[in-house]
Amino acid sequence: MSAPSPPTMLLVDDDEVFRQRLARAMEQRGFEVRTAASADDAVRLAREESPELAVVDLRMPGRSGLELVRDLKDVD
Repeated sequence: MSAPSPPTMLLVDDDEVFRQRLARAMEQRGFEVRTAASADDAVRLAREESPELAVVDLRMPGRSGLELVRDLKDVD
């Protein structure tokens, strides 16, 4: 019997240092993490990989995190 695959998470934040630190912390807690620095990158990754969870910065250049959440829901 194989081990279950880890839950997948999309982490979106324009602050690179914060994004990488949070990604490492979530990986240590057993998540498979993909990161994006922009809303456009996040939507592209969501289409390619269909993550189970998303953690989204609310204040990003170009598009708010709330708008991005709506876009990510539409990907599903």
